[in-house]
Amino acid sequence: MLGFLFAGVFLAVVAAYACTEYQLVLFDAWRRVMTGTSYALLIIVGANLASFLLLFACTSVFVFASGSHHYAEAAAICGFAQAIWLAQHLWFYYRNHLRLRYEN
Repeated sequence: MLGFLFAGVFLAVVAAYACTEYQLVLFDAWRRVMTGTSYALLIIVGANLASFLLLFACTSVFVFASGSHHYAEAAAICGFAQAIWLAQHLWFYYRNHLRLRYEN
């Protein structure tokens, strides 16, 4: 059982990364951060929130199908997995947003 938990956590992190990166590329968030154009921070936070909701929805289906009631644990795992990428993306935004201010 512990092996399934570790595999699930690993897959949650990989799925959160893939979903978030796809949305950030789709909405061209990195170019917006580097050029200082509109709504870059909102796109980053929105993409991470959408990825969390998608990941939690998929996880909830698996929890429901397994017949257990571990929704809080599933939400915590999804939240921690998404928090890794949110922290990375916010750091990227903060670092490059300050760089734009000094270059102007």
